[in-house]
Amino acid sequence: MSIVAKFHQWFILTQFFLDRLLAAILRSSAFVSWAEALLPDEILSRILRIVGKTDNSTLLEKIIDFLSTVIDNRDVIAMLIQPLLKLGLVDRVIGLLTTELERSPDEKLDRSGSLDLVLHFMEELSVIHCVSKAMTSNDRLIKVLVNMIKSPDKVEVASYCASVVIVISNILTDGKHLVPMISRDLPFLEGLLEVLPEVPDDDQARYALWSILSRVLAQVQGTELNSLSLDRFASLFSGKFGLIKDDLESQVVDEEKLTPEDALLKGWISRCLMAISFFMERWIEEKSSQGNKDAIDNAREVLSYCQKALR
Repeated sequence: MSIVAKFHQWFILTQFFLDRLLAAILRSSAFVSWAEALLPDEILSRILRIVGKTDNSTLLEKIIDFLSTVIDNRDVIAMLIQPLLKLGLVDRVIGLLTTELERSPDEKLDRSGSLDLVLHFMEELSVIHCVSKAMTSNDRLIKVLVNMIKSPDKVEVASYCASVVIVISNILTDGKHLVPMISRDLPFLEGLLEVLPEVPDDDQARYALWSILSRVLAQVQGTELNSLSLDRFASLFSGKFGLIKDDLESQVVDEEKLTPEDALLKGWISRCLMAISFFMERWIEEKSSQGNKDAIDNAREVLSYCQKALR
């Protein structure tokens, strides 16, 4: 083994040990003094350099485990989050995500858990208000996440779909200015609908998905649609409405057992169904004199279902 290879192996083992040690300390009663010791920029910068550059999946796992420990401790994150943001935490994590996505198929096979790891970490970060706010100012992130939902391969790697929709939902909560940017992206809307069957048992992801749809469709409903755009929206919801119907009929909740989260979800779904009804009514009115009976009958069926569900 060459000197360079030995040094690299030594560095990884040393870093692996230090990350585990720091994570254990931050879980102990001495966490405050140790968190303060991490405050100098040169220490936090070194941690972020590892986040942004490591190709070693084991080291990546341990450095993310360490940062997750930081996030999980309210007192520690209160001390460290602003310095981490100032030093480029969000950019580093976005870089890490894009690096994993750009790997060759063989590399992805060898690092099958790395993408999930990065996305789960991003999901944890996006819950923190100041981090989510920082994420909203980075157009690159929303574009990467939207492209993941649009990817034809997403269903083959369904494990990441839940994290992606949760992160997008959290970002849109603080980044309402981003909604218009994605509201006319029909492949994105189609991708969201295709994710519905992938997250039926993940309440958080399902809530997030309906939250996104609600925001996007409300934005579209509030803008002027020309005839071509209306055609495209009507075609999308006619073609994919079975996915919505299956989701709603498989997740019926007793009104007497409605939790606050269920009530919130019900509101999002109602707004989506009202928007779809709006599109379908307009489209039927516009096309009823032009023939194409099958398409109009299909649109009427969608409209009827929405109206019954809203009663």
